Amino acid sequence: MPVLFVTNAGSAWAKEKSFVAVIITGDLERYRLAHEAFLETVRQAGLEQKLEVYVQTPNPDTMSWTNSIRKAVGIGADVIVTYGAPATLVARKEARGTPVLFGDVYDPAALGILPESSKNLTGASGKTPMETLVKAFREIFPVQTIGVLFSSSDAGSVLQVRRLGEILSKGGVSLVPKDIAAAGEIDSALRVMSGSVDSLFVADSAVLHLGLGRIMAFAARENLPVISQIPSLCDLGALVSLEADPQEQGEVVAEMLGKILSGVSPAEMELHTPRRVSLVINLQVARRLNLKVPFQTLGMATRVIR
Repeated sequence: MPVLFVTNAGSAWAKEKSFVAVIITGDLERYRLAHEAFLETVRQAGLEQKLEVYVQTPNPDTMSWTNSIRKAVGIGADVIVTYGAPATLVARKEARGTPVLFGDVYDPAALGILPESSKNLTGASGKTPMETLVKAFREIFPVQTIGVLFSSSDAGSVLQVRRLGEILSKGGVSLVPKDIAAAGEIDSALRVMSGSVDSLFVADSAVLHLGLGRIMAFAARENLPVISQIPSLCDLGALVSLEADPQEQGEVVAEMLGKILSGVSPAEMELHTPRRVSLVINLQVARRLNLKVPFQTLGMATRVIR
């Protein structure tokens, strides 16, 4: 797919065509939305014909991520673009000095992938404040025992669960965590939770994305309210979500790419924190669960599904 960036004639990057390798784990919708915004930002800038974009969609496992990054390096990528924490962490290890731009990474600072610590990496954080999500949820639902689905293969999801535990433990809420190593383990984990939890938190993980339909169907059968930081999960039946806008993530990565191709080092660019963050409340789900959403909580919402 040809896209074009114009570089400064004196830049070390100035050449007839630059090659960008893009890693979209599992071809997930949120990453595709970010990548579409990335390409649209490039197009709107009128920078076409000199950027060759090669997209890989590896499975959500370490071997697939490693193979994709190594292939990008092996075929001579000038820049590698990654979406999500796992692919980015593998790129930090395997990129061999090739600049890496990342999007939709939860808490890059905690993961140690800031420009200051990784000279060839920079990008956009997808972290949203867990406190806001929990506050809205507890105003709607008197949670006591929450089932937590996460995947230890995704360091970002581990950080989400850790922060959730820190916040809820102060209110005496119990967590029932289930580590999902592969999508095939989701059903057994849900069976264990049946009848033992009063709600669900779904951490942001590519592995869990592959089974979101089954997770939301289980929650509906069990009458469990679901909360998450996964974009668009309220559209699938979650009660409350707090989301970083995937399109903003892609736009920022495109802007950073333009700077890199003009000779700016990744280490010279600050990490981008999300500005377009949405608190979404699903009133349809609240009514089905016989939950009343306080007026002040609705007032916090960016979007309400009626």
